[in-house]
Amino acid sequence: MPVPGPGGWAAVESLGRAVFAVLDTDGRADYAEWFEEFREDPQGVVKPALTPAVSSGVIVTSALLYVLPVAAWLVKMVAERLAGQAVDTLGETVRAKIGRLLEDRRGGAAPALDPDEEQVALAALAAWARSVGADAEQAGTVATAVIAVLRAGGAG
Repeated sequence: MPVPGPGGWAAVESLGRAVFAVLDTDGRADYAEWFEEFREDPQGVVKPALTPAVSSGVIVTSALLYVLPVAAWLVKMVAERLAGQAVDTLGETVRAKIGRLLEDRRGGAAPALDPDEEQVALAALAAWARSVGADAEQAGTVATAVIAVLRAGGAG
């Protein structure tokens, strides 16, 4: 699983928090504690299960489990311009726009993704979520939430 460099963790935390807020409608999960656990051991936190528990004793719903791995992948892929399947799938234009959206967290002048670009990004995000253990529904839920956050102007 890709782990962002030291500066990338702030972007992962910000994007992850925004996506988490979209998905955690009942507000029961403690994002800050969960993020710290993920940062300390990304592999250990991501274990496919129907009701994965974090050390706080809070039960995290299945789709929420994949928010941070997907956020970390997206931040690392954009920041480091990784060569490989994900970049080939996203393409330079989509990756550059997502990078601008992640950098410009105040809304501002970052270019929005057009519908076709959103579909490309959605497919790549869902594919990554599936690669770390999400089922199709979970992967689609997380990918859709990430796109919703990007539509709203980035990671807040």
